[in-house]
Amino acid sequence: MNRIVSRVVSIVAAFFGLIYLAPSLMRSLLPLLPQALAIKIFYLTPRSFSSPMQALVQMSFGVVLLVFAYRRWRTPSRRLAQYTRHQEGDAVRFEVLPATAPISAPVTLFALIFAAAMVSSTAGGIWVLGIFFVAVAALLLLVDQRGIEAGRPRSFRLGKDSIEFNGTLLRRDDIHHLKIGNKYAGNVEIVYDADRSIPTGRLLGLAGRKKLAAVAYRIEIESGGKAYVVAAGLDEVTARGIAAEITKTLAPSG
Repeated sequence: MNRIVSRVVSIVAAFFGLIYLAPSLMRSLLPLLPQALAIKIFYLTPRSFSSPMQALVQMSFGVVLLVFAYRRWRTPSRRLAQYTRHQEGDAVRFEVLPATAPISAPVTLFALIFAAAMVSSTAGGIWVLGIFFVAVAALLLLVDQRGIEAGRPRSFRLGKDSIEFNGTLLRRDDIHHLKIGNKYAGNVEIVYDADRSIPTGRLLGLAGRKKLAAVAYRIEIESGGKAYVVAAGLDEVTARGIAAEITKTLAPSG
């Protein structure tokens, strides 16, 4: 079901991306559409450009939507992270696939509506606001809020007395601490007090943060006064599983 929703979102985003990237093309297609749909698209389609900057802002918004659609289509929809292990000589190689970063539909829709309104407007100087809202839309759609590394597959090699990852080799005796971290605290809860209503914006923010927290766990190893990230973009169960594997393997025998 998640894959179907992801595909639908990709198609819709690509469609509107083309509207803003090539408005003249979309306007020429309107006569071929049913009248009710054509009228709605007409009012969503950018009007004539009031300035070169206005045209640039509108096309930038189209590029953001198209890049988002492409990434969403290509990225597998994984609600949970997963890892596999296989023997590699005397050590074990772990391949870790992070969970797909969730998108808060209400927050994203809210930002896109405002971005579309600002970008499509032809009022004098409004393109300045358009740049701001395009940047916000790009931040929400294209940037993984968990961190750049959270969405990338990881691989590490675990032996009896060392662990190797990203070209870094740490000996067991040099490791001070192994921990499971989460920048969103992991246990975020939304509490509603009937006597003190929660503003809609804050409520949407908390809901989005809760979804991110569920797949924002990471495994960190501290050595020589520095923290190294071994794996990121994990759900709690996967994070605990990987941490247990590392702890058990590196534990001194006897």
